[in-house]
Formats: sequence, structure tokens, C-alpha cells
Amino acid sequence: MSTTSIQLPFLQGNGFSRASRRIALAVRKNQNLAVMLVHVRDIERLCASIGHLPANAVLDDFHAQLRAIARDGDAIERLGERKFAVLLGGLRNSGHVSLAAQKIKRVASETVSKHVENMNLKLTIGVVLCPAQGNEAHELMRLAEIASLDARRQSTSVCFYETKSAEQLFEDWGLEGRLGSAIEAGDLELHYQPKISIRTREVVGAEALMRWQEPEIGPISPDVFINLAESTGQIVDLTHFAIQRACRQLSEWQEVLPELNIAVNVTPSIIQNFDIIDALQSATGIWDVRPQALTMEVTENALMADPEISHEVLTRIRDLGCRVSIDDFGTGYSSLEYLKKIPADELKIDRTFVMNMLSDPGDHKIVEHSIRIAESFGLSVVAEGVESAAMLDELQEFGCEYAQGYVICRPVPADEFVEFCRNSSLALKASGTT
Repeated sequence: MSTTSIQLPFLQGNGFSRASRRIALAVRKNQNLAVMLVHVRDIERLCASIGHLPANAVLDDFHAQLRAIARDGDAIERLGERKFAVLLGGLRNSGHVSLAAQKIKRVASETVSKHVENMNLKLTIGVVLCPAQGNEAHELMRLAEIASLDARRQSTSVCFYETKSAEQLFEDWGLEGRLGSAIEAGDLELHYQPKISIRTREVVGAEALMRWQEPEIGPISPDVFINLAESTGQIVDLTHFAIQRACRQLSEWQEVLPELNIAVNVTPSIIQNFDIIDALQSATGIWDVRPQALTMEVTENALMADPEISHEVLTRIRDLGCRVSIDDFGTGYSSLEYLKKIPADELKIDRTFVMNMLSDPGDHKIVEHSIRIAESFGLSVVAEGVESAAMLDELQEFGCEYAQGYVICRPVPADEFVEFCRNSSLALKASGTT
């Protein structure tokens, strides 16, 4: 019985053959070579903007520009619709590769700007070193592909192949299938962390935080499965689940907590996609809840990934009646010029500043000035990471309106949250906050 090896389409063309010959030559001459696999990630958006034929012309131009900057000893090959191999000869160290990666990203930006205004080509670049990590073309391309996937998992644009990181990637692949069925199986649920008014010490809202209790593995950290969902595209399903579950919870709580607002966290890829508007309209309609009872929380860095699209999506969210909160404020790079234009209702000061503000003069000033900035733009302020009564007192002196933190209450299941709200004055007193 004969067997036939399976060849991936991008490994069958002339581009791969030429890349293979270049790698074989480097091996024979005992030369150091970096194999870089460059993926153009947002080709769909480019096609939607200008059409498929013009988009292909952009990629042809990108290929030509890469060849124009190549040095003697380098090789640039197009392997498919959105994939390029860049082979760097005469490699001195990893810094040489990093500089090349930055140049490739700059060429991508300059190329697309000639064809489309206010748009960038987002790249993922996987890197493997020859002969240190392999000396055969198929294997080097496979490792570079793994490095590229690992870059997506880590939400970075450039990633060098590492055995340990690849093992983690394979573990993630095992979780990927489990995550896909977790919603239907009921393994995912929302816990709720109270947000209180600092002045009255009353519960005014909650942040919905997803938890995953995997039947065989046990509890899985949100940092793990949220990043996994983001890199595999499952984040859309998770976000829609969170919005539906939060609206269902609001509907169930309308009698006992009629004025409560629930905040749902939104990742960078979601805030750059208008599908969230349909998801919000659907969920609020199905569960008959006021859009004003929902807040979408988005990080400062997520907004800066594509400010134009983010601004438009957030505007549409607010047009529905939902609130918008800027999470982790102070850790990103947004300018005050951009902040004054952003369609938001609230700033959340990152916990790293709040937790140390009583002992670190720098963090103390950051918290105080963040509150002043928010006030000047007409935004309410939430301080996260509040862990003592002294912090609450200081925040009240600053004029901060709201607070979250373990001294108030940890994230808890829905039934425990209701019980906490019913006895909030006793609970807060027991925590030493009044």
C-alpha cells in the first residue's frame, strides 16, 4: 500500500521552490540564515475597502517594495495570497532580525498608504533560525508557521520560534476545542464584582467577569482562555455570550435591583467590529432591558489600535443608549487630544496606581490628576483595586465617585451578589470601609 505525502498549497509553488534552494545553499556554505514568514492579517478589510483586484495589486506592490529593500544574500518570495517568505542572509544576531521586521512593517504601512488613506496592513511575522533550529526547508517553514501562530496567541507582531512557547501553543490547541463547547455545556459563567458610590457606600453597578470551570482540568484562568479566544477567533462567541448573559441577569434582577448597571469587557478585535452593535440590540431586545443598564468596558490601548474605527463603533454603542467606560486608564498611550474626542462616559483608573497610591507619591499624583482630567472632560471616575478604608477615604478627598476592590467585595456568583447588595451596609462595615 503506497502513501502520498500531503503538500500544502503554498508549499507547491515556485516561490517555495526558490526559498528551498536558498536555504539549501546557506546550509552547504554553513551560513547563518533567518527564515521569516510574513502574514498579512487584515486582507479582508482591505478587500472590503477597495475590492479584491485592487487589494491584490497592493500586495503585489508590497512584494515589489520588499524586494527593493533586500540586500545581496537576502531572498523575498511570495508563497500565497497573503503570505511571504523573507530569508535574511549574513545573520549576525537576533537584533538584526528585529530590525528587519521593523523595516518590513514600515514598508507595509508605506505601501498601503499609497493606495488607501487612513489604513495600515497588520502583519504577523514568525521567525526561525537556520541552521540552529533546522536545516530543511519544509521543517523550517513549519517552525516559522508555529512562531507566527504563537505571535497571534501573544498578541504581538513578531515572534521567534521557541520550543517551550510552541509547547504552550499546542496545549492551547487542546483547550481550543474544549472552549468551543464550553458555552453550550454550561461550563462558562459570569461572576459580578460590585461597584459602589464612594460618597454613599451604596452598590450602583457591577463588572461582569467570565469564569471557566473545565470539568476535567478544573478552573482555567481568564488570562489564558480570553487570550486563547482572541487568537483563535472565538472571542466573538464569548463576547456575545457575555452580553446575552448580562442582559438575562439584568432582566432577572429588575425587581430586586432595578437601577443596577452591568459592565461587560470588550477586547480590541471586538471594538473594531460593528457586529457588536447587532449583538447589543439583539440581547437588550430579547431580555427587555434598558440599554442604559449596560456599560461596555474597553481598554485604553485597545482604542489606540485603530482610533478611527474604535471611535465610530463606540459612537454607535452610545447611540443605542449603552454607556462606554475606558478601562485601565493611565497604562496606555492615548493623548489628551484624543481623549477629549472619545465617545465615553467613564474612566477606570488602573489598579496598579490605586493599590500603591498611599505609599508611592508618583502613583498618588497619577490617581489625583486622572480624576481631575476626567472631571474636566465630564467623565465619571471609577478607582479599581481598592484594598483599604484609607484608600476609600483618600479617593473621596480627591472627589472620585466610584470604587471597586477586594475590600468591598471580590467577584462572586449572581446569587451571592444579590445577597451582598441586600446587606451591603453590613458587608461594607464588616470590611472596615465605613
